[in-house]
Amino acid sequence: MNESQALYIKVYDALNKEIKQMELEELIKELVAATMPLTFHIESLKSQAIVMRTNLVRQMKIYGGKGVGRGIGADISTEQYPNLMPLESYKELWGNDYEDYLKLLNKVVDETEGQAIFFQDKLIDAKVHPVCGGSTENSENVGGNIVNYLRKVLCNYCKESPYYNGYKDLNIEEVEQKLGIRFSKTIPIKNMAIEGMFDNIERDEEGRIIKLNVAGKEFKGKDVMDLLGLNSTRFSWRPEKIRFYTRGKGDGLGLCLFGSNEMALRGKKWDEIIKYYYTGVNVEKIEKVSINTPLKGKAIVIDPGHGGHKCIDHVSSDGEREKDINLDICIALKKRLEELGAEVQMTREEDINIPLSERANFANTTLPKFFVTIHQNYYNEPSISGTEIYYYRGDNEALLLGKNIMEQINKRVGLNNRGIRTADFYLLRDVKVSSLHIELGYLSNPNDLRLLKDDMTKRELARAIADGIVNYYL
Repeated sequence: MNESQALYIKVYDALNKEIKQMELEELIKELVAATMPLTFHIESLKSQAIVMRTNLVRQMKIYGGKGVGRGIGADISTEQYPNLMPLESYKELWGNDYEDYLKLLNKVVDETEGQAIFFQDKLIDAKVHPVCGGSTENSENVGGNIVNYLRKVLCNYCKESPYYNGYKDLNIEEVEQKLGIRFSKTIPIKNMAIEGMFDNIERDEEGRIIKLNVAGKEFKGKDVMDLLGLNSTRFSWRPEKIRFYTRGKGDGLGLCLFGSNEMALRGKKWDEIIKYYYTGVNVEKIEKVSINTPLKGKAIVIDPGHGGHKCIDHVSSDGEREKDINLDICIALKKRLEELGAEVQMTREEDINIPLSERANFANTTLPKFFVTIHQNYYNEPSISGTEIYYYRGDNEALLLGKNIMEQINKRVGLNNRGIRTADFYLLRDVKVSSLHIELGYLSNPNDLRLLKDDMTKRELARAIADGIVNYYL
């Protein structure tokens, strides 16, 4: 992909349950608008644009990300960004500033296009929060894991933020419900010490307060009764509402938004802001995916089923052996995938027997993105024909890949679609990465056999499988 070609991202619209493609840079404009005030300094806005781009690209499957998962087939979901909306929707909200803000967003994104944050050549998980309140936080104090680029840094830049100091009032019932606890019931003769407010309480054997400290000052029980107009010296207390005082907003990880704005106002550029809040990182331009090698860097293991003269495989009525067809197709598939940029390994490249356990161990040692084992079918009823694809239950990414491959096989070769199903085959069960078992055709069916014996059709099947893998990523 040359510099002028846009990079697209698949977005799952959770409300309408559909996938749409968006230009990455256009989506970043929407995310900047949704996550920070556009009254902020442009250098602060630029740093946020780079944070958003980093997190989006990190999740994109074409760059090795996991996408949404759950077999949806998108890179991100609108569920992750609840405030996201098209820029056109801001017309009423922004009023007379609408056109100026659009120009500002265009400038922000254009001047940072393609820039993302890396730590040791890997995209970072660019955490961000509104206000740190004086210092950011170490990752292990939030998520439990040490992340080298998420280290605590002092930050006096957000002191003027509206969220630097705050409070929230909650009544007792709310606190009990949200925390799943129950406070002790109030009994007039039972002490309820509140440190710094009511403590050092002394009662007689009947429960009357003799003396106590209130805010550090000692009082007799009778004095408190008289001064507060209570009915008795047998009294206790229980707050009906608790005020929680806070400093900052968010978990404190990564970039402090209001801090970044103040840094920008003091003359700091976007790269200085990013390197301040993320320890030891570099900001570099992401490498665009080539249209000719869309699978660059993707590791795939191909397994030609069976192998060896004495193996137990299917044999057609005219002596065509499954093991040989499998190997021919896999060799063609390996060549095609490598042309597309993938890093491909095969469990066998010649007619030898490899035990299933060794095939599984090879895949589990290599740890590719996908493991694909190729087979042919056979049934005593010769009218049965077509392609079947199997995956292990719960492997949603394999299911999604299977759908893409099946679509291409039907489109390119015209073999019947006999469905994508779950199975408990040894390799599907024991290989620890997403795996597919593909039964391309039936050696017992005359039409399938004719196709499977033809070298050109074998190459077409290989291209169909490769196209299905490309479509999974794109």
